[in-house]
Amino acid sequence: MNDASPCGPALRGRLLGALLGLAVTVAGCGADHAPARYLVISHPAIDRVSFFDLDSRAVVGVLPTQKLPHDMLLGSDGRTLYVVNSGGQCISTYDLGSSALWHTAHAFMVRDTGRTVRARPRGIASLPPGIEHHHLTEAGFPDRAAAVHARVGARGHQACTDCHDRSVGGRPFAPVFVDQGRAIRLVHLGTRDITTLDAATLELRSRVALPLPQEFTPIEAWVKPGTDTAFVTCRDSIGRVRPGIIAIIDLAHGTCVKRIVPGIYPWHMVPSPDGKRLYVNDFQSARVSVVDVARAEIADSLVTENGPAAVLPIEGGRTLLVSCFYTHRVLVVDAASHAVRRRFAVGSNPTMLLPSGDGARFWVLCGGESELQLLDVRSGKVVERHVLPFGAYAMMLVPGHAKAS
Repeated sequence: MNDASPCGPALRGRLLGALLGLAVTVAGCGADHAPARYLVISHPAIDRVSFFDLDSRAVVGVLPTQKLPHDMLLGSDGRTLYVVNSGGQCISTYDLGSSALWHTAHAFMVRDTGRTVRARPRGIASLPPGIEHHHLTEAGFPDRAAAVHARVGARGHQACTDCHDRSVGGRPFAPVFVDQGRAIRLVHLGTRDITTLDAATLELRSRVALPLPQEFTPIEAWVKPGTDTAFVTCRDSIGRVRPGIIAIIDLAHGTCVKRIVPGIYPWHMVPSPDGKRLYVNDFQSARVSVVDVARAEIADSLVTENGPAAVLPIEGGRTLLVSCFYTHRVLVVDAASHAVRRRFAVGSNPTMLLPSGDGARFWVLCGGESELQLLDVRSGKVVERHVLPFGAYAMMLVPGHAKAS
């Protein structure tokens, strides 16, 4: 992430602290209750999740996590938050309907030194009992990491989640709900498999090893509805600047039935509204590959700008919003003609896009400044900017129906 601001890190830290202090004041007496509508935002750079109130437009809570929190899921009950920690080799769960959680998140935000720095905190911060529960996503991890743990003097995995070598474990990534929300499917980048866990207990349901050439690392899996056919994006070794592959996997037999070649570093797969196409952002190719699902072939590609990070179909799939990480823009792309109709300047390193609800405004998560920005596509301008704790990566909407305890 770029650090091109004329302000020094110390000044930026003081400004960020002041802004988050204001958020504490705004939150005030509501600190023990969940906001009506809010975003949960992950911060893998500092091992945190934050909570942004969409009504008060303020960060109203921060919690420490296990190492490298990336993607998140919200349970069907509207209150169970799942956070996948790819460095801690685990999934953490939080009860968003608990007043104790909100009291803890508010209090932790007030005293958290991690909110004003741009470096990973030393160690994993502790939480009161019952606020966070974490479960390893691969049972064999502690044994494989024994040598690393011994080297740093840790007595076991849970004592070492803040110091073990991140390359030792399986590195869980890209979770999705399956089986009507009763299970969670994810990819292990390190051990190169697709793992399915019971959503209630997080116990292992199944594990399918991915038969891939050694140089490829799986990133994300999308399963064709009603089938056992998985499309898996895989990048080549970092630094080789070679095209990745999309591996078509028969999950029932654990075999690779086909490989198709998109651009460099294929990442997310976003289905079109009719489910006939997959849009795959080739992060290092300045393009989006279009996959014909029925034929399992690359049918087309859309030229974007450098670092396409998120693809959001709108207007029934006729139009795509594409965030471009390296050029700091959001593009409006006509899906049929491939024409880039408009380009919007946003903050640096935009990643995720999320509709704000009115159809013309979209939240843009900008990792460079670690800001949440509201883009109005009618005016073509960013109409709101909100400072977040450092290293914002992913965001998820929590609607106002979580049950309180």
